[in-house]
Amino acid sequence: MSLETAPLTIADRKFDSRLFLGTGKFSSNEAMRDALAASGTQVVTVALRRADLSGNNDPYANILEFIDPEQYLILPNTSGAMNADEAVRLAKLAAAAGLPKWIKLEIHPDPRYLLPDPVETFDAAKTLVAEGFTVLPYINADPVLAKRLQDIGTAT
Repeated sequence: MSLETAPLTIADRKFDSRLFLGTGKFSSNEAMRDALAASGTQVVTVALRRADLSGNNDPYANILEFIDPEQYLILPNTSGAMNADEAVRLAKLAAAAGLPKWIKLEIHPDPRYLLPDPVETFDAAKTLVAEGFTVLPYINADPVLAKRLQDIGTAT
């Protein structure tokens, strides 16, 4: 089986596409929906910090109405979280809002450079895995950290 035909397996799910597509930076929700369809992706990341899930303040709050959960895995992310506590809170909010208990864990304390914090990422991952989340951590190329994250149960 070649790489082109082998499914991508993450935790207990198999995907035909290896492309993850984010929902930010689109001019409209319709443009986003069309881009998702054209891309062939099966995983769509949604930044929780930027979404107003109540629908009261953000014109893009209804973004989830444009993403078919039967067609795509909606992968909430914690972009904007500056520490483990914020990331865990965002993940729990996503689950409470009915999103899958899958999380792209991103913790970057400096919004200018967006470099991930390895210590906070590890701490948040440990908590989230213990609470039943499938955690996909965003880290630098650090094989020691990657192994430790794998050892505590983050997705592989």
